[in-house]
Amino acid sequence: MITIQKLTAGYGKLEILQDLSLTFAERQFSAVLGPNGSGKSTLMKAIMNLNTVFGGSIQLKDRELIGEPTEAISRLGIAYVPQRENIFAELSVLENLQLGARVLPKRERPTALKALQEIFPILGRRSAQQAVTLSGGEHQMLAIAIAWLSKPTIMLLDEPSAGLAPAIATEVFRVLQALRQQGMTLIVVEQNARRVLQYCDYAFVLREGMLVFQGSAKDCLRDQETIKGYLGVH
Repeated sequence: MITIQKLTAGYGKLEILQDLSLTFAERQFSAVLGPNGSGKSTLMKAIMNLNTVFGGSIQLKDRELIGEPTEAISRLGIAYVPQRENIFAELSVLENLQLGARVLPKRERPTALKALQEIFPILGRRSAQQAVTLSGGEHQMLAIAIAWLSKPTIMLLDEPSAGLAPAIATEVFRVLQALRQQGMTLIVVEQNARRVLQYCDYAFVLREGMLVFQGSAKDCLRDQETIKGYLGVH
């Protein structure tokens, strides 16, 4: 469980998030929604200590994360999949996965790589292919798979469906749903609100750095004021 209290964060001297408080429940698929510039990605980066935190608290099961190095936060079981620069494009798919597996004890790596192919079968078929030649959906699958290899309990994903065709985006969300069913906590920033609300359990809507809605995915879909006013979809 990640508990955020009165968080103010941004970049340099610019404050994006304003006194934000919310809780991401354990083993839940949570979506963070809102228009561009609302602070969604800023929130993900604040959790991983990748931007400036001006005040507040971010706790993982009562352990304060603010001030911890990003590497230490990762070792606590939080994996982060950024929207861009999330794979090594010049390497093959297999080489990317082998690098991801290096966080595991050496004896566990072959078993992990084999188990990975059951969740991401397309990567097994693309193992010798250079990562730069992958399609958008395959690229995202590889980035998620690399994060999965670290055996996280929590995965943060920033815009996993960005630029993908609807059918491919649906496949990405099905994989995420499978990870959630295995017990992983998922926190997903997403621009396509309508699609992610079909798969997630709970939704938080940000606007101008503040929380304007939180509730179940079903409640969010039923709340026409939120859908039209804050998410811009019909």
